[in-house]
Amino acid sequence: MKKISVKYITVVLLTGFMLTSCDKYLDIEPRQEINAETAINNAEDVQLLLISAYEGIKGTYGTSEGGELYGGSFNFASEMIAGTDDVIWRGTFEEQREFYAKAIMTGNLMVRDTWIRGYEVINIVNIVLSKLDVVEDADEKARLEGEAKAIRGMLYFEFARLWGLPYEAGQANDQLAVPLIITPTIEASDVTTPERATVEQIYAQAITDLSDAENLLDGLGKNEGYISTYAASAILSRIYLQQGRYEEAAQKADRVIQSGLYELESDPLTAFNNKSFVSEDVFAIRQNETSNYGENNSGLATHYASLAGQGRGDIDITQVFLENFGPNDRRGGLMTETVPGVTQIDNVTEMYYIGISDLGSGGITTAKYGDSRRNFPVIRLAEMYVTRAEGNFEAGTAHGADPMEDINTLRTRAGANALPSVDRDIIRMERYLELCWEGFRLHDLKRWKENIGEYPYNAGNLILPIPEREMEANDKLVQNPYYTGG
Repeated sequence: MKKISVKYITVVLLTGFMLTSCDKYLDIEPRQEINAETAINNAEDVQLLLISAYEGIKGTYGTSEGGELYGGSFNFASEMIAGTDDVIWRGTFEEQREFYAKAIMTGNLMVRDTWIRGYEVINIVNIVLSKLDVVEDADEKARLEGEAKAIRGMLYFEFARLWGLPYEAGQANDQLAVPLIITPTIEASDVTTPERATVEQIYAQAITDLSDAENLLDGLGKNEGYISTYAASAILSRIYLQQGRYEEAAQKADRVIQSGLYELESDPLTAFNNKSFVSEDVFAIRQNETSNYGENNSGLATHYASLAGQGRGDIDITQVFLENFGPNDRRGGLMTETVPGVTQIDNVTEMYYIGISDLGSGGITTAKYGDSRRNFPVIRLAEMYVTRAEGNFEAGTAHGADPMEDINTLRTRAGANALPSVDRDIIRMERYLELCWEGFRLHDLKRWKENIGEYPYNAGNLILPIPEREMEANDKLVQNPYYTGG
């Protein structure tokens, strides 16, 4: 597989694949090297290239580089950097421990690999967008463009949040984020040494890409397994929430809810570890249950799970955290009894259980990630309810439903008592309880300007360092000041 180095922003052309599945979701494995200039000749070639981008955003088991993105890195970075008295890191991986300790080294390989994989995928979608002239069917062309732009927009949003200091509503937001690259690197002559763009510039690009995607994909329905117009709206709702643009966040979340295409699962537990797509999935990444090559979210299951053959039990959830849930709230149920055969995720009947692996033995473990071969949700409908509730509350609007109604919709589903009223603190807590361990905590605390342990929300050690190898290769990059003693 040929790699072209963009001064160590590594680019991989994943354009040739063997399609081993008879359904539309496709099981993918690399087959051969393809020259992007000569081999992308028709819509099918562009489609195959786009599929490789989907493979990239979850992270591919067995490749030469790590970086699992939505399959691990984005979630892990957010939850572990934000972790205080709610979670304990018990793992032996020192580089992962650095996240929990909030003392990440510039040579951290997980940081490096996340950067590399993200820019690999961004280059893939940039190539897709540059090759759309070979697609003759207008509807197909619009779909390919929409999905590619959505992937690029969502990745840049994640990168800005991880490598840039927090977005500040009403400010210039000229703090540095990451390089902004929207043209493809195919030949050596395409290689550049880009400077870091500002947080404002990255957010603007993400919004442009996702707004275009929302329009281009409109009319395609769920587009299951791929990004739909409603998934684009959901990511936009995340961006607007992060910016403090509350009414727009509520409007985008309401669009997803009002589509009528999605329904909450009857039990919070059944929204996770599914072998196929379920009604609550706005966008979920499909796994192959039988193929080792399909075990691409092993990062999540590795750290969170503590079951026979699945997970190391690296992450323990504390009793202090579980005390936030009411006695009947299924979102905080703990399975404590010892039952023969409770070794696989299908045997776990509560959202939390006592781990059985060596590291997690006796520790409390979340059941949200119990099997690396099951689908994992990137966007759940439940998120849209808490986003709409917060957006409407903060903006003083009532798009779709009032905040109390949305919060009680989720509480009722979970078996918790309905609340007679809600305020800011209640809404924020409900968001925490509903979305815990799904990669939101760090970003929520930052936009609420809440301390993370002993550190203020905008502390320099709560963002990632520019990888050491990138700094060595590109003299235009500036390191985040915390990592240079500034």
